[in-house]
Amino acid sequence: MLGSQERFLEMYELGMWQANCYILGDRTLQRAVVVDPGQDAFQMVLERLAANDVTCEAILLTHGHLDHVWSTPQLAEKLDVPVFLHPADRWLWDDPAKAFGNFPPGVLETQFGLTWHPTGDRLQDLRDGMRLTCAGMKVEVRHTPGHTPGSSVFLMRDGDPPVLLSGDLVFAGSVGRTDFPRGSFEEQNDSLRRVVLPLDDETRVYSGHGPETTVGVERRTNPFLRALI
Repeated sequence: MLGSQERFLEMYELGMWQANCYILGDRTLQRAVVVDPGQDAFQMVLERLAANDVTCEAILLTHGHLDHVWSTPQLAEKLDVPVFLHPADRWLWDDPAKAFGNFPPGVLETQFGLTWHPTGDRLQDLRDGMRLTCAGMKVEVRHTPGHTPGSSVFLMRDGDPPVLLSGDLVFAGSVGRTDFPRGSFEEQNDSLRRVVLPLDDETRVYSGHGPETTVGVERRTNPFLRALI
């Protein structure tokens, strides 16, 4: 799936929002990358890295919503790795409570029991068209605003089949919500047209919530994509 028998992709559905966290790695290189470590991801990620005998190189974030970033500061400090996020979502990194609207200071701690300590010195910017090499895998970054201003997806074309980590842009049978602060239905539709629809049918889609799917299945059956064709 990722171009080598030694390469692996693990998906874990975590937290109250059932968000997907991914670990991608290469056992021969003993390297890995973590994508969207949300609520309850900290201990699980450490255990899976140890079980696969790999060292994490970086944390990649598809966007700044709390269900996808919850464990990131703690993990980044523990693993001593950079965190990649599009700068248009820096406002969410600075205060994830803003995703819910005008909440008072301290609401994350009072409502969710989370004390947020962002690791700004570890943060690195993603940009559209950026190419990263993570655990020996070539990762193409595409900026896909709509769900949030900085939403991004990660495309790996060198595997068979190709793999798209789509965040909350597209799911099996649905697409991301755009009714959160700074969301845009029009921008999301443009992102789907630019980035998802041109991909080959066999491209595997691993999204921020729910099961895996393929571009071909979504092109044929997803009502939100069919409306754009």
